[in-house]
Amino acid sequence: LAFILLLAKLWRTKSCSGISGKTQILYSIVFTMRYMDLLSPNHYHSYYVSSAKMAFIALSYLIVYLIYGPYKKSYDRENDVVYNEFLIIPCFVLSLYLTQQNTPLEILWTFSILLEAVAIMPQLDLLCRVESIDNHTVCYLVSLGLYRMLYLLNWAYRYSFEGFYDPIAVFSGLLMSVLFAFVFLRICMIKRLERGTMIKLIV
Repeated sequence: LAFILLLAKLWRTKSCSGISGKTQILYSIVFTMRYMDLLSPNHYHSYYVSSAKMAFIALSYLIVYLIYGPYKKSYDRENDVVYNEFLIIPCFVLSLYLTQQNTPLEILWTFSILLEAVAIMPQLDLLCRVESIDNHTVCYLVSLGLYRMLYLLNWAYRYSFEGFYDPIAVFSGLLMSVLFAFVFLRICMIKRLERGTMIKLIV
């Protein structure tokens, strides 16, 4: 849903203002690494699951293309300044030590989980540098945050009813929830500033 809302914002407004291209690049890496099992002959995939995975990958790269291609003139390059390397490299190194099974697919899965937890950081940094944000971007970020919360609840459900516990996924989910809490807080602050500015203009 979040991807659809973001694509709708891009196509309707013909602008990627307020959106961190760095975060979208990180998400494209996350989905690519997580779904590398599509290339493995040893893994069975139902048609529905395989299609969903390929759709996630395709949509993530489509968004990156739109931001850095057709709508690059509206891209807020000056405020989107986080170096992705500072997030990618530590996550990959940690995945080598934290992975539960020392296989390429398991390492890439662990890497994707860790990277997804911090992928929102460039977007959060951008929000801290701007003083206004459009409603389309707010809807996208809220839906993305709600999806991440459901993701965490899924792990809680599996632990409660199946006894399944993955410490890496749980830690990443908690970290992601904290970062999104800061995102929501910053959105509220921006909207509060916007209302204050409008009142001053009216007065």
